Amino acid sequence: MSNTFGSEIKNEFRAVNIESVTQQKKQLDWINNHLKGESFIPGKYFVHAEQQQKGSDDKKVSVTILYGTHTGHSEDIAYRLFDVAEASGFEAEIFLMEEYSYPEIANAQNVLMILPTHGEGDPPVNSVDMLAYLRGDECTSLDGVNYAVLALGDKIYKSYCKAGVDFDEVMKERGANNILPIVKCDVDYEEDAANWINTVLQVVREVNGASCSEPVAEVAEDTNAKDTGYSRQNPYFSRVKRKVRLSGEDSLKDVYHVELDIADSGFTYEPGDNVGVFGNNPAELVKGILEHTGLDGQTEVALKDWSLPLETALRNRLEINVLTSHMLASYHELINNEALGDLLADEDKLDEYLYGHDVLDMLIDFPAKLTASQLVSVLPELSARLYSIASSQKIYPDEVHITVVAVRYRNRDRDRKGTCSTFLTDRIEEGSWIPIFIDRNLGFKMPEELDAPMIMVGAGTGVAPYRSFIQQRNGDHAHGDSWLFFGDQHKKTDYLYREDWENYRQQGVLTELSLAFSRDQEQKVYVQHRMVEKSKELYDWLQKGAYLYVCGDKTHMAHDVHETLKAIVASEGGLEPEKAEEFLKELKKQKRYQIDVY
Repeated sequence: MSNTFGSEIKNEFRAVNIESVTQQKKQLDWINNHLKGESFIPGKYFVHAEQQQKGSDDKKVSVTILYGTHTGHSEDIAYRLFDVAEASGFEAEIFLMEEYSYPEIANAQNVLMILPTHGEGDPPVNSVDMLAYLRGDECTSLDGVNYAVLALGDKIYKSYCKAGVDFDEVMKERGANNILPIVKCDVDYEEDAANWINTVLQVVREVNGASCSEPVAEVAEDTNAKDTGYSRQNPYFSRVKRKVRLSGEDSLKDVYHVELDIADSGFTYEPGDNVGVFGNNPAELVKGILEHTGLDGQTEVALKDWSLPLETALRNRLEINVLTSHMLASYHELINNEALGDLLADEDKLDEYLYGHDVLDMLIDFPAKLTASQLVSVLPELSARLYSIASSQKIYPDEVHITVVAVRYRNRDRDRKGTCSTFLTDRIEEGSWIPIFIDRNLGFKMPEELDAPMIMVGAGTGVAPYRSFIQQRNGDHAHGDSWLFFGDQHKKTDYLYREDWENYRQQGVLTELSLAFSRDQEQKVYVQHRMVEKSKELYDWLQKGAYLYVCGDKTHMAHDVHETLKAIVASEGGLEPEKAEEFLKELKKQKRYQIDVY
């Protein structure tokens, strides 16, 4: 089926500069051009509770819902599953894994698990102990327990959905009966999760001999979409109100502050939440792929039962700027290249290859004659990128602010550009319209107690959420102590939001400010070095109930900060390293140690 793009946003529907375009028109264009086919449509999978069969009239079937969570997405799915189960006549219980009595799992009838993967394959901290119990000697046989697992992850990472896989495997090892193969969800998880909820409860009915002539009840759409009508599947088109460079002229980095208008969106957000932005791919990468393959960019290709030009698909719809093991595996299945097969079989070489390479590299290194349809078949949908919100809605009720650093590097004689980062820094201007949605982050929230002390550690753009934290405290007239550790390269050019921090410090809203500029002296100084210098005071703050936040690079910064914290707790608290780790683990359980890394 052929389809053309709307007149106002024919080729660049993700960033238009026609201010007269109405929100309704922009939403229709988005649906028409981006979400064609069987995407998640609110109401499509849902029926009202009063229309549902209530299960067996003789005896209710029990389900135990166990979940781990980091950002809150899996928690949202778990509670939607709980609501559906209750509306369908099941006897349902729901537990955050760390709050469940682990030995009780042996007595459970049907166990439904929902697990996200955090970091490089790690389960969320609130599910670690349960996984250890299931793997340990204390766990008895789970023979007779039915179970199913929904796993959340991101295909960009090699450890895609590993936490869910780990739970699935250990349940099988303990003798539990797997009633539905594990379902793995990518970042666009909503439709798969909704279908899983419907399917798994039908299967539970069947294996327990309950009547299943009627469909089970199905959940309503996620809370934010229900409240506003906008979501990842149906984003809101926001006008760029302001865009200003934060980094100095001589900085090695391009960092921008971007302000987005959300006046008529109905959005609400809290400090710690993210905004999702749909960007597009660099034109030069699209051109390189077309030139190398010899494919005609005007060739129509099918995406989710819709047809559009290949060039448009590569620019706006498909992931071409990053490589994943899943993409390479799909490509290998298509072309059966021996060298590619060897690469996929060597974990170390695969990791090295995935870093800094894109789809054009794959096509050059493992050549094959492809049709346009074959090329498209191995490329996943271009996903939104998430940015920490750098504003408080209490101060800016009609705006959302983000902090963006342009990703640029050179590899194999080609200049590379980050997909969404350079979309925001290079390809949009003030007045542009861009599709966005709000992404809740329940794992990075300010203390409920307004006056609780806060220690905030961030490097580079990792400082963004703390701007929202301090603005919120200022707006609430809260009197709790706040301490910011911030680090970057040079004070002169990379002191992001300098005026804000120094004004808040002068006003007393920010109690302490510790800065680390790594390249302003011969010996590099990072935020963890400033923490060591203030180790006694930092430990005293923790003893007095401070909440500790870490935001920034997960590969180096977050790891180094954690190890530094462990050393500080061990030294100042007179603890062995293992006990210091337990101390930090307990802080995480209390939600007093929260991490947001990228």
